[in-house]
This record gives sequence, C-alpha cells and structure tokens, in this order.
Amino acid sequence: MIYKPKISMSIIKKFNKLFKYLLFLLFAAILIDLIINLIIPEKIKKQIGTTKNYSLKSKKFHHELASNINLSEFWGEKKYQVITNDLGMRINENYEINKKKRNIGFMGDSFVYGSGIDYSNHFINFILKQNNSYNLLNLAYVGYSPSIYLKKLEYYIQKKKINFKTIYLFIDTSDIQDEAIFYREDKYGNIVRKWNSDKKNQIQNLKYTFKNYLKQNSFIFKFYDIVSSKSVQGNQLKCLNTTGKIENFIEFLDYERFGYGTDFQIQKKDWVKKGQLKTLNYLSKIKKLLDDNKIKLVLVYYPSAIDILKGKKNFNKNSHFQILNKWSMENNVEFLNTSDDFNSNSSSLNNYINNHIKCDIHWNINGHKIIAQNILLTLN
Repeated sequence: MIYKPKISMSIIKKFNKLFKYLLFLLFAAILIDLIINLIIPEKIKKQIGTTKNYSLKSKKFHHELASNINLSEFWGEKKYQVITNDLGMRINENYEINKKKRNIGFMGDSFVYGSGIDYSNHFINFILKQNNSYNLLNLAYVGYSPSIYLKKLEYYIQKKKINFKTIYLFIDTSDIQDEAIFYREDKYGNIVRKWNSDKKNQIQNLKYTFKNYLKQNSFIFKFYDIVSSKSVQGNQLKCLNTTGKIENFIEFLDYERFGYGTDFQIQKKDWVKKGQLKTLNYLSKIKKLLDDNKIKLVLVYYPSAIDILKGKKNFNKNSHFQILNKWSMENNVEFLNTSDDFNSNSSSLNNYINNHIKCDIHWNINGHKIIAQNILLTLN
C-alpha cells in the first residue's frame, strides 16, 4: 500500500491567502503604474522607454511608429535617437514642415526609415544640407512593403491632404518575400498577416488595442521591454562577437531574403514569382494614385548587401533589377539606379564594408551619402 501524505486544510488556506495577497499587490502595482503615467505630461512620457514601446499594431497598416516620440534605439552597443513628428514620421530634432515649401516624400522600409543610423547621418539630412528648398518627409518604417506603401500613401494624400511634388519609392529585395509570405489585404482593404483568417485578425486587433495602450503607458511594460529585448539577434550577434577579420559576411546575413536577385535556385521558389507579381501590381496602383494627384514618381534601385558581397556587378542580369527597370520603362517612370556607386571598389568585400553597417544589411553613413548624392542630382 502506497502512503499518500495528506495536505492539511491550514496549508491550503495559507497558500490561497498568499496567492490572493500577491494578486492584490500585482493589481495595485499596475494601477499605481497607470495612474502615474496618466499624471505625467505626454511629451515627457514619450521620452521614456525604447522605440519598441511605440512600435504599435495598426488595423490599417499592420504596424506603425507612434507620433511625437523622442527615444533611444540600439544596434548592438551603438545608441542613436529616434524622434517623430505628429504624423509618426522620423525627423531631426526641431524639424518643422514649412507650409510655404513643396513636399517630397521618401517611401520604403527599414533602409529609408534609417535602421542603425542616427538621423544626422541619414540621407535625408545630407540632402537638406545641400538643398533646403523642399520639405523632405520620411514616410517609411521597418517591415513595410509595397502593399503598406500604397495604404500609407493613400492615408497621407487623401486623409492628411499632404500635397506632394514627388515621391521617391524604394523597393527592397525583402519586399518580394514580404508580399509573398507575410502580408495580404483583408476584405476591408487592411494589411494583415497572410496566414490569419479575417476573423482571427479582428480578434487580434482588439487584443492589440489593449496591448498598444500598455506599451505606451505602463512603466512595468516599458521596463520589461528594456530588459528582455535584444538590439541584435542570432547570426548578427554571432557576427559581432566574432574575433578577427571576417572574410565572408554572407553566412551571417539572411541569404534567401536578400539574395534572390542573383540566385537562380531561390528564383525557382514559388514565393519569388508570387512576390514579384504582387509587387508589380501594387506599383501600378501606387502610380495611378500619384498620377491622379499629379505627383511625380521616382523609383529608386539599390543592390542588396548579398548582391554586393557576391561580386555581381552586372545588375542588368539581377532579377530584382530587371522587374523594376522593365516596369519603370513600360510605365514611363523615372528610374534611379545607384548600383554603380555601391560597387565602385574592385573588392566586393570592401564595397560591403565601406557602405554597410558591419554584420548588417543596412547602409552606414557612406551608404546614406550615396543615396543622397543620387537624389540630389534629380532634385537639382
């Protein structure tokens, strides 16, 4: 016969009492936390935390950056400031839109947003130093792709009534995978995760309404994000921790996502064709929107870090270059090709190191200068 020790009722009561006490303390802490945040002025509150607290779920655009923040962001040990205006656009401190000037918008993903770079070293700031004739508006954000570009442009043009002279549109190689695998439009025209049903997305939007509030208004939530989030992960972290000279950065980068343009094996995959067709479809919708509003479109091409590291300098054979260049010619859209400037050195490794953040796919200061120089030629 197996002896089963009996747990006395007094122990159970003590445990229940302790549990209720801890639950009360947690509730009290959250309540005090939220009350303090309600008292703090909005401007001060939006200088507390990290940008992760203000990267919000959006019903219309899938995600977006909050307005009027002034927060630190990190890439590895490098710290830089992210400031946004009342439209959620990244800006330099104290930069204001001059209503007497024409507006030029720059639409894209993390490259245009300026991941890993202080805004003083962003291509928009370099342009402003040499040509201050226009309001230069950064419309981009991390993880955006052509379907979101369209929805965001509709929002700025139709809802916010911003009168643009020109839109510079940057179509990244990663946009192809985003459109094929990650994003779709629901029946209301909202951009949602492709694998979720409309009903599930509606439920998640309700959940994220609450989460968005906590992310912005709870010290507990902000502290958790600061402690738990990593500025770099996986292979990037491994790359940064590698001692000695690195001869092959490709093994640390997301090869499939950024290397499809020159890799014939990747090009055979279903998602590439699907992503390209969706991208071209949204490009046509963007052009129509801009044409209807008498806004000039300039399509900007830049090689990926993978393309550069592979030493493929003949970009006429690059699949990503081909679809964008062909579409621009067929639709009489100005095509700005920056590939030669990103490949000015005979060494592919030096071309990567000179123009990109080490262990990353994004541009460094030099890369941003290349973009600025090319755009200045068209502005002038």
